[in-house]
Amino acid sequence: MAFTILTVAFSWVFSVPVFYGGFIRKFGWTHAEAVAGGSIVLLLIGLLGPLVGRAADRFSPKAVVLVGLTVSAGALALLSTTTNLAEFLSYCVLLGIGSASVSLVPCSMLIAPWFARSRGLAVGVINSGVGLGGLFAPNLTRAMIERRGASGAFLALAASVSVPFLLTLLLVRRQTPHSTQAAPPSAIAFAKTPIFWMLGVGLFFAAHTLTGVQQSLILYLTGQGVAAAAATLAYSVLLGASAPGKLLGGLLSDRFSARVSLLASILCLVAGITGLLLSDPKAALILVIAGIFGLGYGGVFNAPSIIAFESVGTQGVGTILGLFMMFFGLGTSSGGLLAGAIYDQTHRYAVSFSVDLASCAVGFVLLFAAGWMREFRPAPLAAALRKTA
Repeated sequence: MAFTILTVAFSWVFSVPVFYGGFIRKFGWTHAEAVAGGSIVLLLIGLLGPLVGRAADRFSPKAVVLVGLTVSAGALALLSTTTNLAEFLSYCVLLGIGSASVSLVPCSMLIAPWFARSRGLAVGVINSGVGLGGLFAPNLTRAMIERRGASGAFLALAASVSVPFLLTLLLVRRQTPHSTQAAPPSAIAFAKTPIFWMLGVGLFFAAHTLTGVQQSLILYLTGQGVAAAAATLAYSVLLGASAPGKLLGGLLSDRFSARVSLLASILCLVAGITGLLLSDPKAALILVIAGIFGLGYGGVFNAPSIIAFESVGTQGVGTILGLFMMFFGLGTSSGGLLAGAIYDQTHRYAVSFSVDLASCAVGFVLLFAAGWMREFRPAPLAAALRKTA
């Protein structure tokens, strides 16, 4: 069920960049203005993470998901009526609110109590739905735009929300709320430690890199003379490769830790960006490069959930999971927005890709250093973690 929810939810999130080129041509927007829509959605998925986690703790993940699906369907329907930038950005705010409520936070909380072991793999399995949606949705969306226009494509995406809504409504039992009080002591203690901030900021830079490329890839390739269909295919390969990347990331988390999985993902991101900088955009090799970059999604997407479960267990985990999603959302939203702004100033995506490489380096250093901080965990936190194990 969580797999299906994430597959459909991120189908619409990842389809938004397919509309950028048409909006730029139709309305005369800059690249930064067009990318701002998707960046707003990603930003709100992260910023609202703590509130969504708290709501899921208090009411139940099922209730939060149903509300989020309803809001998302309404936002997609409104996007079909877009006539100017202000409307587009306003509707993207609404879409971001809905998407936050059906994202990794409530879906991870749906499955966590069922997996005392191999929890990283379980998170990787449901998150692979994100990759599956990314593999097919952009190409289907592009085809719908060609046949029905942007309005028809947005309405089709809105209609697709009915599938996870009905499945969630009919098949998911309402879970007993984890807590109606403040966050558990383990969460509070963990949020005060240096390792929390090192992991969180490291996740920010990894996520920033991820969407700096992902949000810009179609615009970059078409700007280099690549046909729209071929550019969308490369984008889909990138997102599709994230599915096995998430499974691999989950296995690495179970075998080692979420931090190690993140480090491995950053290496994939570095390899992918380096390939983009050195390769001919029109060469078939670009698909391989996109796939390598997509593998890097695994540890990054899995990290918020798995780090939270590793740190405080599953009871009342919504608050700390939401905090990590905030780092994730800030990173994913800033990546595409900065890339668009850099392009508008330099007219070269190579500059923004180079900035993404630097972002990878900072994230890698922080996460590597965090491995040396575990021995400095305060005693109250260690005791709290033992109680939740």
